[in-house]
Amino acid sequence: MSPQLIGWVSRHILPHERQLRRWLTITFPAIDVDDIVQEAYCRIAALDQVSHIGDPRRYLFRTARNIVLAQIRRTRVVSIEAASGLAELDQALPEEDFSPERIVAGRLALARVERLIAALPERARTVLRMRKIDGLSQRDIATRLGLSEEIVENEVGRGLKRVLDSMTDDERAEMPRRRGQGSKKPNRRRR
Repeated sequence: MSPQLIGWVSRHILPHERQLRRWLTITFPAIDVDDIVQEAYCRIAALDQVSHIGDPRRYLFRTARNIVLAQIRRTRVVSIEAASGLAELDQALPEEDFSPERIVAGRLALARVERLIAALPERARTVLRMRKIDGLSQRDIATRLGLSEEIVENEVGRGLKRVLDSMTDDERAEMPRRRGQGSKKPNRRRR
């Protein structure tokens, strides 16, 4: 790898690694994020030139996306979580960079959610972290903790409800949502 490429990667790619890892973890909870990130760096390191890359951040995310797609194709069995992540890919890659104000607001919201999770009862906190942060399946959590899958499912639901109920309307409005989710009310028939 040339010194020019090393410099370009450190200036234009490396600053986005944390955001990429977060996005991969949320969008594709069943994948090994470290493997995807390492493979993305290997592919970028193999480039002869980078002058054709107009948006390094988008290039990094697209490279990681292509690696995930290749893994999914190889496995032949696509999990529901992986499929939903693929369907939402284009919406997950915003065109503009985040403003400093938005970054600070996001960090404050994250700190608030972390405090709310920490305030949960021990079992609910443990199960919620294992499911939503570590990305473990309900079956894996049940096995590790000696619980039934139904209890794991209930603890996740109750934990999320407690966290959301503790948030203000403004805090909930600032939370990222997957496409298709929102405050739509179900259609009701008029009588």
